[in-house]
Amino acid sequence: MVENIKINAGSLGNWIKSWVQDNGAIYGFHNHSVWGSNPYRLQDFTCGHSTFAAPFLAGVACALSKKMNNEAKELLDVLIEFQATSFQENSQYKHVGFQVGETLQSGLIHNAVANISLGLTAYYGKEYLSSDKLELIKKAILKNLIGTYGWGKGRPSNDSCCNQDYARIWSKLIFQKAFDDYRFKDELPEDIDFMIKNFHRTGFPDEESVATYRNICFEQNDVVEPTEYYGLMICPLIEAYEQYNEKRFLDQAVAICKQIVRSSWVDENGKRRLHKMYYKVNGKWERLDEPMLIAGMGMTILGMSKCLQYHESQEIRKFVEESNETYAFYQTKRGYFVSATGWKAEQDVAPCTAWHAHDFLYLIESADLINEEFWNEFNKEYDKTAVLLGDNCIWVEDNTHWAIKDYYSNEIYKIYGRKDNNKFGVDMGWIPGNRSIDEKYKFQGAPVFVRTSNDILVINKEERQLDIDSIIKKPIKE
Repeated sequence: MVENIKINAGSLGNWIKSWVQDNGAIYGFHNHSVWGSNPYRLQDFTCGHSTFAAPFLAGVACALSKKMNNEAKELLDVLIEFQATSFQENSQYKHVGFQVGETLQSGLIHNAVANISLGLTAYYGKEYLSSDKLELIKKAILKNLIGTYGWGKGRPSNDSCCNQDYARIWSKLIFQKAFDDYRFKDELPEDIDFMIKNFHRTGFPDEESVATYRNICFEQNDVVEPTEYYGLMICPLIEAYEQYNEKRFLDQAVAICKQIVRSSWVDENGKRRLHKMYYKVNGKWERLDEPMLIAGMGMTILGMSKCLQYHESQEIRKFVEESNETYAFYQTKRGYFVSATGWKAEQDVAPCTAWHAHDFLYLIESADLINEEFWNEFNKEYDKTAVLLGDNCIWVEDNTHWAIKDYYSNEIYKIYGRKDNNKFGVDMGWIPGNRSIDEKYKFQGAPVFVRTSNDILVINKEERQLDIDSIIKKPIKE
């Protein structure tokens, strides 16, 4: 990677925008770089909209509240219209499968994240969104909260998954703030206290630090939440502290932040990283570091930044600063971040619009200034072919096509898709049959990369303008 001087949030937004359809859907290859699953691995082969990408709406709304831009405002209106009207008959949102694609049609977390995002969009857009748009958002959130009533009858329970119920709590807190509607006012402190009592545990890695069990319904709790989910706990705790002025909520948020900082690690490039999780092995808790994401840290770092507004801590502040340095180091020329390290597979290099939407929201919320330069970067046309070289595969994209390609002489991946289509496929090559993909998916004229013993050679017969980044430790010869 080429170490950047600073994070380019405008370039990141421009890349996410390149996946937005005319109707407001946000397409993308939804790669879960913590668990390792994605629609290719699960043979779902969809790359359409995911509600987990909805934080992009909140990021755009926040940026517009700092500096108005007419082109981005028109985009936001379209994004809102799509997300706030895309419902199943059961009042859950459509497209909640994320890394499972359309195979999964039901889930609390991806409904809740959409509500968080719509609520924040309304909050940031109060001064410039039309009354119709604000009312559309309000009705959508209330409708969806009914649609997710099947999980604990709308409240936390012993069957809860910690980050998912915290996300629903956060969505209700944001709803209160955005719409001055306090129908949930009395239940929310009770719900948070339930979560603290039943899910929060000290000892990870010390008694000043708090982790949260992922579930408590099993006979033996042997796993705590992966670190990238802790923003879904810290942010509602801070929001509740702001709204109810109950210090116990702030104290728990601080303790979770300490757990993240004190469990972190430094990778081979000298960059601070989130640990993956703690897992109980033969009765002893062990820390797992990687494989672990880079893109997708955003919600956790956002929560830690919010915590610093009320609790000064040099160790937390230093961690946030070092995390920003990690983002900057791993940002590609195209704007997206390296997804992960440690997988030695497509999970490291295939960028997911959903995870990057979380990063975009964090970067915009924490920005002191959004100026004309940001919007110029956000809105500009990109006319190159972007490449990220991994250990065993390659991500490549232009404005129309994307692919996960092999180095020359390998035939493991050959995955091809289009940014304007919600399906992708695997090129069967010389093998005839009904599994052959349509020619429109094939990335004709894409560069070829040859991995030799000493370096990476580039064959660029079409003489495309290339933006090449790499996580493989070999020199590139174009």
